Amino acid sequence: METLTNKAHQKLEIKPRQMDFAFGSLKDLKYFDNNIYKSSFIAGLSAAFPPGEGEFLDSVKLYRDQITNPDLKRQVKGFIGQEGHHSHQHKIVNKELDRLGFNTDKVDKLLHKMINSRVKRLSNKFRLAHTVCAEHITALMGEHIINQPDFLKNMEAPMKDLMLWHAVEEVEHKSVAYDVYMECVGDRAYLNKTMKFAILALHFRLTRYMFMMAFSTKYWWNLKDLASTLKWMFGKGGMWRSLRKPYKAFYSDDFHPWRDGGLELIEKWQKDYYHPIQDKSSDEYLRAKVA
Repeated sequence: METLTNKAHQKLEIKPRQMDFAFGSLKDLKYFDNNIYKSSFIAGLSAAFPPGEGEFLDSVKLYRDQITNPDLKRQVKGFIGQEGHHSHQHKIVNKELDRLGFNTDKVDKLLHKMINSRVKRLSNKFRLAHTVCAEHITALMGEHIINQPDFLKNMEAPMKDLMLWHAVEEVEHKSVAYDVYMECVGDRAYLNKTMKFAILALHFRLTRYMFMMAFSTKYWWNLKDLASTLKWMFGKGGMWRSLRKPYKAFYSDDFHPWRDGGLELIEKWQKDYYHPIQDKSSDEYLRAKVA
């Protein structure tokens, strides 16, 4: 496993990939494994990304002027670019998910309201610490998605390509918020306390959003699909069970997001999942647009 030590991770280039996915070709409300709850989980996650990642950006920007490390300043710029483009792509796909029969606007409004309320009453320190925790969890989810080819099995191609691209960029910038926090705040005990709250809140919210999306359709009363989805999430080999060990590593005294590697996953995505025809900077994309 290839690791980054002695702050060498700060030399890693974080560059937004400007992508163009064929979301208009999404055909089925049950686009993921013909399962309404799997499809609803991903739809709820997608609905939460624009407001959620907007808060991640804002919390890091609060400390941007305090950063002295030039490499970290450069990475923050890349982080902002990547997260901004994630929000842009999810806003586009959310419209298509609504076309299929979901109501992603419901989650978007709920989360916006919660974030706006929190901004007024919580400290900048908590906001950044919560972002660090959320970014760590999403990076672990991204690593799982890239590592486990069957995790997104039987998902329609445009949505699968979106999730894999989002996953690799979460891995790529997984240390940025953490490094900003450690340079500008540095209270590790506070970070550990915040993580205990963040992991519970994330489980609750994502489960709630899944049910909100399912209930916005006429197919929600499907116990077989629900049981299959809970097994996919919590059963043997499921995402949440697989993330237990790397999640617990967060509390180690020597923890750093790059401590246990991850570069190989960026290379795996580039080799196995990258499609130049979707990348606006590629020659293939430009030729296709001219043709």
